[in-house]
Amino acid sequence: MNSKEDIQKQFYKIYKGQISISEFEEWLYKTQEIESVFNNDFYFKLLDLDYRKKHIKVELVKVIEMEIPHGKFEQSRILSLLKNIIFEKGDPVEILEQLYDDYCNGYSFLRFLGLTYITGIDVLPTLKQRDKWDDNKFNSKREILNNIKPKLIKEAERLLSFFQEGLLIIAEENDYLDYRKEEEKIELHNIERMFKE
Repeated sequence: MNSKEDIQKQFYKIYKGQISISEFEEWLYKTQEIESVFNNDFYFKLLDLDYRKKHIKVELVKVIEMEIPHGKFEQSRILSLLKNIIFEKGDPVEILEQLYDDYCNGYSFLRFLGLTYITGIDVLPTLKQRDKWDDNKFNSKREILNNIKPKLIKEAERLLSFFQEGLLIIAEENDYLDYRKEEEKIELHNIERMFKE
């Protein structure tokens, strides 16, 4: 049985492009709980959409957008990326690329991580590209990650602690509440110091 949150997660996934239109459509026809969790009209609007149309995602987003608790899911996504840095899960190049995009889209608390990406990490091959490289070249290109990893982990832990203390809260997509003291916002006021440390 799909709960309201499970359904909203699928809406969020299609909204963020994490699943395809065909995957969403298949899920939709299997998830009759949408009708009871929301209402008949909403469910039938989703069923009436032509999922083979070229620009169907625009129409779909118009229908589902108001039912997505963006802040909750965005915060969960950002926290997951920060934890992946701390616990060294996934490809740091891809994680930093995503955090750079998030920084550019309004999450200014990600400034240090975003600027770290754009100052050299952005030219590194990703783990997915490994088979296209000679092993020695690949490893030497990615050596920079070993040198900066402690700074990345330190910053991810610092930001994670602010979320855990309720001092950073993502309210909506690309919009957040910041209850930190001014001196705690070092990434906004003294980023040069962060790069030197």
